[in-house]
Amino acid sequence: MSTSRIIAFYSLSFVIVGCAQGGGAVLPDAGPGGTDAGSTEADAGAMTGTDAGAMTGTDAGDTDAGGMTATDAGPGMDAGPGVDAGTDAGPGAECATAADCADGLACNGNEGCVGGRCTAGTPFACDDGVACTRDTCVEGATPSCDFATDDTLCPAGQTCSASGCTATCAEMPCRLVSPQCGCAGGQACTISGTSRICTTAGSTPIGASCSGVASCVPGGICINVSRDSAAPANMCNRFCDADGDCAGGICLYTLDDGAGGEIPGVTVCSTPCDPIARTGCPAGTACSIFQESMGSMRYFTDCSAPVGTGAQGAACTDQTDCGPGFGCVGSQCLQWCDGVGFSGALGGCPTGLRCYGFTTPITIGGTTYGVCDL
Repeated sequence: MSTSRIIAFYSLSFVIVGCAQGGGAVLPDAGPGGTDAGSTEADAGAMTGTDAGAMTGTDAGDTDAGGMTATDAGPGMDAGPGVDAGTDAGPGAECATAADCADGLACNGNEGCVGGRCTAGTPFACDDGVACTRDTCVEGATPSCDFATDDTLCPAGQTCSASGCTATCAEMPCRLVSPQCGCAGGQACTISGTSRICTTAGSTPIGASCSGVASCVPGGICINVSRDSAAPANMCNRFCDADGDCAGGICLYTLDDGAGGEIPGVTVCSTPCDPIARTGCPAGTACSIFQESMGSMRYFTDCSAPVGTGAQGAACTDQTDCGPGFGCVGSQCLQWCDGVGFSGALGGCPTGLRCYGFTTPITIGGTTYGVCDL
């Protein structure tokens, strides 16, 4: 069989007085006076009488050069500050139009004038929705945005890209094989055409039916395993670099590029199903045994379609003619068994049939397979 498959691609589709002087008192005359005690006559030498002395009177004090004296009335009555002649009307208007408020910057929005007061504008929005980018508005006649990546905003071991923080990855732009790297959280690395891209991660498990190339869990891809182009059978298979990536299968399939060639550097695992128990494959496919067409010529199991209906002994030309659990050996559909050399239940065959091996033993994962026959 060919070891190449065609991917079934689907569309895939944020800021203060002086003092007056007082007058003197009336003084009694201290000079001689009265009757002369040494004579019986009156002394004619002088008029006797009372020495009037100097004219006495009340000292009016100094006269103020300004005029008549007056009693100091003390400081004048303070009438207090004058009464405000009118109601306070507040500050004057700031603006008449929006142009009076413009600051010449575009990033903080267009300022307005409301009720004579300037109002702030609505800032120009710059948000790319990516947590690890520095979102900045760039001034200009028409503002623009700059989204600069900043690795310091990411967890250790991750770098920032336009899609968010991603794990440091040796493969560019991302690693296909699980565990994947190079894509942001919630994304998966997959194939689009012949290129690797990061896209929203799917949730369909490996080995299950799928719809869309990116519908599988990270590390898987949805491919068509049918040999009939008119009846596709899509299932999730693992990307691989070696057999150890395949959980029991082998790393051997390449993917068609749609132009007759292969997508370079991309390989996919076979599916380790059980042809006897008829398990490990999604509905619409069956587990069969195949052999590599070149190289080591290894045997392996895988899911395939379409699924025939041929039972024990039915004529066949290839595997698609036989039902689940049967292989087309020679020209007959014969039941698979694992008890080579034994008959009936011991051989894994119906009663009356024996489990026959092949000249070149078919051994897969430690199990040697044969077919039931008479």
